[in-house]
Amino acid sequence: MAVVKAEAYGHGLVRGSQEFAALGADWLGVSFLEEGVNLREAGLDLPILVMGGLVDEQIGRYLDYRLDITVSSVWKAKQVEEVAASRRTRAAIHLKFDTGMGRVGQQWTSAEALLKEVTKLRHLELRGIYTHFASAENQDLTFARTQLDRFQQVLESAARLGMEVPLIHAANSGAMMQLGEAARFTLVRPGLMLYGNAPSRHLEGKFNLHPAMTLRSSVVYIKKPPAETAVGYGSTWHSPGDRWIATIPIGYGDGYPRSAGNRAWVKLRGRKCPVVGMVSMDQITVDAGPEGYLGDEAILFGGRGENALPLWDLCETLDAIPYELICGLTARVPRIYL
Repeated sequence: MAVVKAEAYGHGLVRGSQEFAALGADWLGVSFLEEGVNLREAGLDLPILVMGGLVDEQIGRYLDYRLDITVSSVWKAKQVEEVAASRRTRAAIHLKFDTGMGRVGQQWTSAEALLKEVTKLRHLELRGIYTHFASAENQDLTFARTQLDRFQQVLESAARLGMEVPLIHAANSGAMMQLGEAARFTLVRPGLMLYGNAPSRHLEGKFNLHPAMTLRSSVVYIKKPPAETAVGYGSTWHSPGDRWIATIPIGYGDGYPRSAGNRAWVKLRGRKCPVVGMVSMDQITVDAGPEGYLGDEAILFGGRGENALPLWDLCETLDAIPYELICGLTARVPRIYL
């Protein structure tokens, strides 16, 4: 299952899904009903699981668009059954169990109550059972293995009830990388690694991943202000003089984080140049040093060769994670596919 939620992690929901479908993905995974609807209306015909919480008035639209529903409680199971029965059809569902994430999912300790109820409901088609790891990307895998043990107990309960479960899934990118076959079952749900990024710094370089996304812009203005000239909102940085200050047209309105001001770096002509002054809604300023040129390409993260600026480097500088930086890019940033 290629996970394409959040606009395919900022890369573009429809285009990303088309790419994964062409490469042989069996399923697509999204978080919200609306994402699944967009994919169906774009012509994607693969099975699609909506992994987020279920709002009862949405159930009919799940059925209209042939989207698999995550059911995480007896109450939700009965709601789906009622709507499906009224339409004289069956709803495809996956049962989600909380083994330690603490969000959506029937508590693993009370799994049998939900499993028993589902065996009674005739308008539900059980397609899968799943859980989600909270820390499978960590170096310490103690809790991930605890979750795996808890999930096994859920599966044993289903087996005792004689339930046939076509798909069992748990592994995200971190679990696929670190927990091996024990966590893979019959379906895996890679997310970040599909886009060429490791889910934690210690895993970077251990697998042959190459980031799909490079965030680039260009210098639209260049000047050499005198010493002590203030730059940016709040006048938080002053030029030391005899340096070129480059203006680049990107800001927090594009999803480039405001926290990057006076902290982050940009690559210009292979040189690592600091972002100076606060990040504005639409622009940043960069200390280009002794040479700066109008029209120069600016790499904000990604890239290869001498112009590369690894995303994890920026994340460590900003106390961020790759997920939030690539998912946070707004629709104003053009996606150009190569």
